[in-house]
Amino acid sequence: MLLVNSLYHLTNDGAVQVLSGQIAILTGVFAFGPFETGILAGTSLLVNAIVQVLTGVMSDRRDPSRFLPFGILIVGVASLLVAAATSFWALLLFVSLLRVGASFYHPVGMSWIGREFAPEELDRSMGFQSGFGDAGEVLGTATGAIVGIAWGWQWGFAIWGVTNLAAVAFGLLLVRGHPSPPVSRSPIEWRDLWRSMWDVRFWLLPLAIGSVSYNVIALFGPQLLHEVYGVNAGVAGLVVAVWLGIGTVIALSFGRLSRRFGRFSLTVFAYVAIGFACLGAATLGNEWLILAVLWTLGTGIFLTYPALFAFASQSSHRRLQGAAFGLVFFFQLLGGAIGSFAAGALSSVFSSNPLLEYTAPFWFAAVVSLATAGYLIVLRKRAVPAESPPSPAP
Repeated sequence: MLLVNSLYHLTNDGAVQVLSGQIAILTGVFAFGPFETGILAGTSLLVNAIVQVLTGVMSDRRDPSRFLPFGILIVGVASLLVAAATSFWALLLFVSLLRVGASFYHPVGMSWIGREFAPEELDRSMGFQSGFGDAGEVLGTATGAIVGIAWGWQWGFAIWGVTNLAAVAFGLLLVRGHPSPPVSRSPIEWRDLWRSMWDVRFWLLPLAIGSVSYNVIALFGPQLLHEVYGVNAGVAGLVVAVWLGIGTVIALSFGRLSRRFGRFSLTVFAYVAIGFACLGAATLGNEWLILAVLWTLGTGIFLTYPALFAFASQSSHRRLQGAAFGLVFFFQLLGGAIGSFAAGALSSVFSSNPLLEYTAPFWFAAVVSLATAGYLIVLRKRAVPAESPPSPAP
């Protein structure tokens, strides 16, 4: 089960991440800048956030081993459509459709793991699947950049479209005869959604801010390096791939790091690291120093995902895991959407100054990341008890 789940995570995130590897190339093909990048990222994330709540609620009454492949199928078809886009608005439409399919994995896949594994095994299983997702992001970004230079930007999306379609067939074959029936087929009511949100309330803001920082580095980072420091567009995409590759190793090591330093302390450290990484990107003024700080402190973002997902899983009821993760990822993606819109808007405000135009998103990400670290420290005594059993559910 964990292997199939992780395989879907890899192909899902790989297809989504092709955009980051291509972004510096696509700005030239479709003639857009940081402001339109904010619209592209913000709109697609908003679509993902809204649909994800619905898939999360639906997943609690369905077999995830049969429901999740439907989303991966949409990702595959949408990726092929993106490859056929001929304008910025067509690109926006098809990327948003891709995000509809991507809205399945996190609520359905995470709740599937939460149901199957005991609390003492959560850090290991969450770190394992998170590592596969990060590996998919590395491969998606790298193929987007490399194939974009060698064959043309369309090929990266086409390759991952076919890969996702193949993953559906292979995954269904592996789980054949091994169903994962839902815990309950009783309908989810509004009070269940409220209870789920209340149980995971402490982790919603950190997840939202983590999404802001991730999107700033992944989408605005290549443009900063290309437009301000003259780094080749394809190489700028590969910079993100390397960042994701280091993050994959970090995510796979999360279980061991969590046991040694504590999950909560590790989470606080991660947001401090992210804040200083973004601050460095905005102020260091040298591409090599920027790369160094992003590839070290900037990888803290990959500690936040398994940590916060494990907190959310322990805080929510087994019967409502899908609904809980649907809400968790709604707030995560909503934060990313609002942050992308805000980063693009800040860039447009300083459009007369090229340096500020491309560094403004990093100033923004630095401030909100450091503020989140402070939020967690202040709420430590209230937040840590959320690891205990959640409130009773019918």
